Amino acid sequence: MLYGEVTNLNVMTYGEYTFEGEMNLTPFFEIGYVENDFFSIRGEGQLFPRVPPNNPFNICNPNGFGVDCGLAHDAMLVNPNFVEQFRQANAALCAQFSIPLQFCEPPLFRSGRPSGPIGPATTIPIVSVRGDGNIIDRYLEQYRYVGGVGGDLPMLNIGSLSDWSFEFSYVHSRSDGTGRRPGIRGDRLDLALGVFSTTNTPCENNTEEPLAYDTAEGCVPVNMFARSLYSPIIGDFATEAERNYLFDDRDFATEYRQWVVSYYMTGTLFALPAGAVSAGVGVEYREDQITSVPDPVARDGLFFGFSGDGGASGEKYTQEAFGEVELPILAGQVAASELTLNLSARWTYDQYYGSAWTGSAKLAYRPIDSFLLRATGGTSFRAPNLRELFLRAQTGFLNIFDPCLIPDDALDPVTGEYDPDAEDREVHVLENCRNNGVDPTMAHNNGFNVYNVEIATGGALDISEETSESITVGFAWEQPFTNAFDLTLGANYYQIEIENTIIEPNAQFIINNCYYTETGVSAFCPRLTREPTDTGPLLSYIDSGFINRDNETVRGVDFNVALDTTFTAFDRPFELGVDIHAHRTIERSELFVDDNGIEDFDTDQREWYYAEIRGTANVRLDYDRWRVAWSMRYISDLDQDVDGIDDFDNAITGFSDTCHGPPDDLLCRDVGFASSYLLHSASLWYRGDTWVVGAGASNLLDEAPPQVDPTEVFSINNTPIGAGYDLFGRTYFLNVRMRFFGGQ
Repeated sequence: MLYGEVTNLNVMTYGEYTFEGEMNLTPFFEIGYVENDFFSIRGEGQLFPRVPPNNPFNICNPNGFGVDCGLAHDAMLVNPNFVEQFRQANAALCAQFSIPLQFCEPPLFRSGRPSGPIGPATTIPIVSVRGDGNIIDRYLEQYRYVGGVGGDLPMLNIGSLSDWSFEFSYVHSRSDGTGRRPGIRGDRLDLALGVFSTTNTPCENNTEEPLAYDTAEGCVPVNMFARSLYSPIIGDFATEAERNYLFDDRDFATEYRQWVVSYYMTGTLFALPAGAVSAGVGVEYREDQITSVPDPVARDGLFFGFSGDGGASGEKYTQEAFGEVELPILAGQVAASELTLNLSARWTYDQYYGSAWTGSAKLAYRPIDSFLLRATGGTSFRAPNLRELFLRAQTGFLNIFDPCLIPDDALDPVTGEYDPDAEDREVHVLENCRNNGVDPTMAHNNGFNVYNVEIATGGALDISEETSESITVGFAWEQPFTNAFDLTLGANYYQIEIENTIIEPNAQFIINNCYYTETGVSAFCPRLTREPTDTGPLLSYIDSGFINRDNETVRGVDFNVALDTTFTAFDRPFELGVDIHAHRTIERSELFVDDNGIEDFDTDQREWYYAEIRGTANVRLDYDRWRVAWSMRYISDLDQDVDGIDDFDNAITGFSDTCHGPPDDLLCRDVGFASSYLLHSASLWYRGDTWVVGAGASNLLDEAPPQVDPTEVFSINNTPIGAGYDLFGRTYFLNVRMRFFGGQ
């Protein structure tokens, strides 16, 4: 389904009562309940287990139901149809560019010898199975209880002090959630394929491999080459017994509790010529508790392609005291219609990270009523949350892509040796592999760059708290010249620097950051562990636990324009509104410093997901109960690395693999870039007394997203994912809203 089924229930009741008296004491309460039931069916993932060589169903096991794949390979190479198709596909290219003859003949003629018999061989079928990990059933209920009392404090009206009031409150929140997902057990699949048997006998474990208590129960041999798995695209196992044995549920239950007690007072301190100086002070105590419990399937990562999740358990308390004062310095003066300064400070004590002071200052200045200049500066402090601290240490196994291993296309199909002419990895990737102890022209995994690696995650008590400094400077102007229309212009410059940002990098991010960096320096490489094997050093362990990023900096400018006017056309009144919002990213950078003091600095502006300019424009035209709306959304051009753009290379012998190729693009570079992108949407609305109906089209001009090389940009079918592009094309919609209690 495109959108999941969601059922929501919200119930809230509240009340207050003010007692007569000088203090106007007002006790109050609030009780809320939220229930959310979410069910979604998504696309199934891929299942690609290693079928051991002597498995009876293995198509490359001549001793079972299969054949000798070495001999089958030879037969294909001498098949007249294959030979002719290969020559036709390469003849024109070879003739035009005088490419050596060996590239124009089938592989058998290049090597001069056949493979010969190879006996039983490991195979990796790639299928998708109906119902494997694609169903998500999640239930959440949340309770919130609020109680307190507020009132006036006339006893503080002494001298210049006046208008003081207070509020004391107690808030308790609790959330309980459960999640369930059915899928294929990887341990059961391995047992059914004979992975744990020295003779590859299905359902036999004589390798002393420790298995879960329920792995062997009900085991049946599984045929990964049954026709039912390959037709249609999403297949199924040949027998119900295989399905019943392999499928299980992954369940999770999480409880979260929070208690907050706070007291706050506000009032006037004294008066200045420009107005009263108001202030507020308060204290707060907060306690958080989390208990997240997985079932054994989730805890031990027993699903194929899923890692283990040990849940989380822990609690902590936080104490805070804060104060704020606002000073109207000037008002109603020449060249100073308003000058107001706001100062605030907060003291925070965290159970695990001690105390810290933060504060902010805000300045608002109006030389004239219609023009506002504003500036803000401040600091912040964030201690790690419960998950970052108490996520239970856990390890699991995930499939990762290792760019340092020779890809299958660059391994000669007959000799198994490295073929540099078929290499398509970037030069800097190969160099990064060498710098980290891997020879990318020697290490291989028999052509399988995707393999299973142990991944470690978990909370950490040794990570540092986040701190930040920020400034914002801007203006807002409202045209004062005419009442014929309203026009507002505004712009804000901001800069935010965060020290020790807490992040949880996933395993593939760590690998990519280490080996794909253009600078050759990465703080993530020490998190990768390799072990020597017969085919070269393979990744065996990846530490993907929480880590502090040394510095993260964001700078940019926001622009806003709003226009509203009324005009007459065809003797009828119309209302026109225009809203334009634009944002320019000046800097988006990250800095890591490793244990040896080596800096890894990276900038992201103008790269994927961080466009230099993004903007929206909305135009609406109202007449009576009708509204016509037009909107536009803009994303500026992007590139995978503006500081290290690929050089133009030869499409035949170089590293470019997504060019059009000759004769159009003999010299070109990989498509890791995209031009600017503009979308249009339109709609028509009618408003009744208690209802509204609208219809329209999103992506009206059916603007397709850009196409990119998936080795350069995260994409599916060459379409970038998560970058803000429309993935569905022109979409029509009909929207109906109704109020059952009247009103507009």
